[in-house]
Amino acid sequence: MTISSYGLSLILAIIACVIGGVLGGLTLVRPGSVLGLSALEGGGPSDKDEDDEAASPAAGRLGEGKSEGRALGGLLILSHATAALFLGYQSHVGAAMAFALAMAWTGAALGRAVSALVDRNRDRFNLSSLAFEVMIAVTLSLPFFNAGRLVVLRGHGMLV
Repeated sequence: MTISSYGLSLILAIIACVIGGVLGGLTLVRPGSVLGLSALEGGGPSDKDEDDEAASPAAGRLGEGKSEGRALGGLLILSHATAALFLGYQSHVGAAMAFALAMAWTGAALGRAVSALVDRNRDRFNLSSLAFEVMIAVTLSLPFFNAGRLVVLRGHGMLV
């Protein structure tokens, strides 16, 4: 049994969607650690009184950060799950949806690259995250750019 390159690209894109959904679930469960707010959660030696911590503006921003993180987690879960569903059942629509997700991951990678250049923050975590985001973006775009399915070669749209 052989698998076509288009079938392989669909399987790889579905795996990338599962990875994106799992990352969304992790973001939903632990939003502070994903957004880099875990340093604010732990407090510190200067935070001796809980009343002072509740009145501080940083505590208010921390709560907003958690809600933003959970919103991002829900967005990642549902968008990747929907794209994976359509990749499995209506591959033409799913390829377009996965391409849109690929552009979102590409934007995240570009933002991380700009941050690394501007902030001169080239630590190992930042560069490995950049490589991961680029790999997910490329994998999600595979069904759209598969040689047998290009709009230019077939002469019809992806949704036809």
